[in-house]
Amino acid sequence: MDQNKLGIAPVATALSLVACYGTIVAVALLGALGVSIALNEAAWAGVIVLFAGLAAVAIVIRWRRHRQHLSVVLAAVGFLLIAYAMFVSYSPITELGGFVLLCAGTVIDWRTGRRPTRQ
Repeated sequence: MDQNKLGIAPVATALSLVACYGTIVAVALLGALGVSIALNEAAWAGVIVLFAGLAAVAIVIRWRRHRQHLSVVLAAVGFLLIAYAMFVSYSPITELGGFVLLCAGTVIDWRTGRRPTRQ
């Protein structure tokens, strides 16, 4: 099992979630402390989509090894929903749905990749 490729999708998915929801929490906490910051929303959205895309690409690369179609479909649809929410028409439901699908695809990919391969 290639440990490096196994870890890219989960890490990228986690970084995308942290970039999105972690930033919201950090800005809210700083606001509660009386500190205001200017956030470039385009750059913020770009980082979120970048990490989500990296996760989806890592899952596609691993698909060549385990041929688990569901993980690729879930990750791809999740990525597209996140990108749509970030760049086309923001909706919290669309964004959350995208993250749920991306996470589901990542978990399925991770679990499939941990199984021993049959020869």
